[in-house]
Amino acid sequence: MNAAPAGTDTAQVTSPKQRRAWSDVFRRSRISPHVFVVAEIAAQEVDQVVAGLGLPEASSNSLFDNAHWATPLLDGAVTRLRTYGLPRLPGGTRVYGHRPLRLLCHLMDLQPPRALSGEPSVPDVEELLGDLERQRQADVEAQLAQARTAMANDSKEVRAAVLALFGVETVGTADTAC
Repeated sequence: MNAAPAGTDTAQVTSPKQRRAWSDVFRRSRISPHVFVVAEIAAQEVDQVVAGLGLPEASSNSLFDNAHWATPLLDGAVTRLRTYGLPRLPGGTRVYGHRPLRLLCHLMDLQPPRALSGEPSVPDVEELLGDLERQRQADVEAQLAQARTAMANDSKEVRAAVLALFGVETVGTADTAC
């Protein structure tokens, strides 16, 4: 048996835990640089984080129509869409806005992206958490109106929501784009 030389440390050096990349959970939508699609395998995790924030949720679910759930988050929203039949917009979870995306990256311990196209500046985490705390104290009806704005059945409605929430127009016309 070979012994380590005297004075050397034989303990294994472990590297710090690698955080998942933001792109393991989110991907950019082809409809708008302000919309991010949540990977199906991470949707439940995102839903749980959002549910734990203590923000109101708007929903719409009627017979023979798509089902929507939306939670306002900072200046954007997190939406869930369940489609019936042939959807013009695929079902799933989406995040509207760069700031909500960055807050979720922090809350989910994801490595955040570098500055993204269309993102005016990269806020620090303390700023996002402060804004979240202020949002928790804000008027519930105004927050529900913000959430309902993000509910969409097709790419045209997504673009209209981006314009209403962020004041920017998006390009693209494909109704089947995510």
